Amino acid sequence: MKNILFPLVTIVSVLLFSCSNNDNEPTTPTKAAISGLVILYDEGTTLLDKSNMNVKVVGTTPLIQTTTNAEGKFVLPEVPFGTYTLEYSKTGFGTFKKIGVVHGTNGQATFISDIPSLGQLSTTTVTNVTAAVLNNQVKLSITTNPAGNTANRRYVRFFLSTNAQVSNTNYTYFSAVFVAQINPFEKTITQTELLSAGFASGQQVYVRAYGDSFSNNAYDDPAISKEYFQI
Repeated sequence: MKNILFPLVTIVSVLLFSCSNNDNEPTTPTKAAISGLVILYDEGTTLLDKSNMNVKVVGTTPLIQTTTNAEGKFVLPEVPFGTYTLEYSKTGFGTFKKIGVVHGTNGQATFISDIPSLGQLSTTTVTNVTAAVLNNQVKLSITTNPAGNTANRRYVRFFLSTNAQVSNTNYTYFSAVFVAQINPFEKTITQTELLSAGFASGQQVYVRAYGDSFSNNAYDDPAISKEYFQI
């Protein structure tokens, strides 16, 4: 009986040892947190409260979302690895998107290092735009309401296209944001600038201007193959 019992005990011991080793093998993670922060401004350059901006991972079920704290920080927990669109929204700021966020390529959490600085949506209305051509230059005159002055800066941006339906989503060229401290605000566009923007000599070019914020909320939108401006 002793000769039979010893091998059975040995076999049982080996099996228990093997099971123990398998149980301790590390599992490969399939999800982790996405974190980041935002900076919020008014229409100009004044910093605002960074809290309570909603941030969500578009397309997740159930929806993974959170809000920023007083420092503008957020953490989206337990997000399955993949490529996502993050959507930022808060009343008065519209909706900003980060499209194509790659999460979990190294099996770890993702920090959004490209920090968005977002401005409140503009309350400036452009009431009139005129254009005059002189010596191969175009002089734009943009009238706003409220009127811009040194005590009440307003911000404007214009878009150009050969399409008469030029807009903030249908354009060939967009300008930088300009500070309007006089009314009307005037801007000269040179022939060189027009050629550099992709227009040819003799083309008819249309212009549309909008009020904008200093820290605009534009983002690259693959759906229109260009930057989308919330104006």
